[in-house]
Amino acid sequence: MSAWFGGVQVRRLERGQTPVADLYCTACGTHVRVTGRDKVRDFLRAQPMNEHRATCPARATSIERTAA
Repeated sequence: MSAWFGGVQVRRLERGQTPVADLYCTACGTHVRVTGRDKVRDFLRAQPMNEHRATCPARATSIERTAA
């Protein structure tokens, strides 16, 4: 078993392999996996980490605590 680091990780880019992209948020535990060359390319173009930061439930609760 390997350790998970937060952010976006892309692997299996060797010729003949199916690319896999994983998004893992260490704050809320969200995990999204995308497989396939076209899907991974579109996923990365959409900047998934920035998109998730805007809607991260853990981030929203920490902002509410600091604003009070």
